[in-house]
Amino acid sequence: MEDTRISLDRQETLQQIKQKAMSFQYQVEDQITDAISAGDMQELQALLTTIIQNKDMYPLSRSGGTLDEMKHNLIICNTYSRIAAKNGGLDPLYIHLISERYSSLITEAPNVEYLESYVFSPMFLEYCEAVKLFSTNDYSSAMKEIVAYISDHLTSEMTLTSVATLFGIHPVHLARKFKQETGTTFIGYVNVQRVNLAKYYFHCGEYQMSEVANLSGFNSHSYFTKVFKKITDMTPSEYIRILPAMTK
Repeated sequence: MEDTRISLDRQETLQQIKQKAMSFQYQVEDQITDAISAGDMQELQALLTTIIQNKDMYPLSRSGGTLDEMKHNLIICNTYSRIAAKNGGLDPLYIHLISERYSSLITEAPNVEYLESYVFSPMFLEYCEAVKLFSTNDYSSAMKEIVAYISDHLTSEMTLTSVATLFGIHPVHLARKFKQETGTTFIGYVNVQRVNLAKYYFHCGEYQMSEVANLSGFNSHSYFTKVFKKITDMTPSEYIRILPAMTK
């Protein structure tokens, strides 16, 4: 009789663990990572809407949690989003820039409301959009080598012609293949990567604007400002001005 009771207790405990493993929270987190890895913005938006509508079922978005608790949970989210982006074929440099930027925002967040507004959804969406735009999973082997070269030499003098010559490809052919495989132009790709590097330096808070422009590979301050605004809808100065309110 005693053995039977112990056996039933063990089985009940196991079932409780299995229920937790299949809980709404973990199901949603698995779906989020799948959406990020696939670069599926529509699916991710739907999942985030579900979370918002089911706050009592999802601890991370549940009201009443302490600031430290939410920071801890978002650090975990940042980690598994980073892994999902890697599985989605996103370049390691780009992953690092996103991860470090949100790590800084999480650490310096002044309250839970800020984390809910400026970190929770935006972090997931930025990883997902980056995979959608820059995943190399479907690139040819030659294009993978080229974008890896761009990442390794992002702050160096680099033109379509110089890269084409280096890889033994005619510039016109490279321009056509680059747009076909990446969905953007060579210079457009380089500029987006450089702007994300600039945003990372701004979040570090250790450099003047002119230094950031130079460190990010822009030789002209005016061109840096023009490109930054085109990609972010903000000038560098406007971007810098919102950082103190967001990180202090």
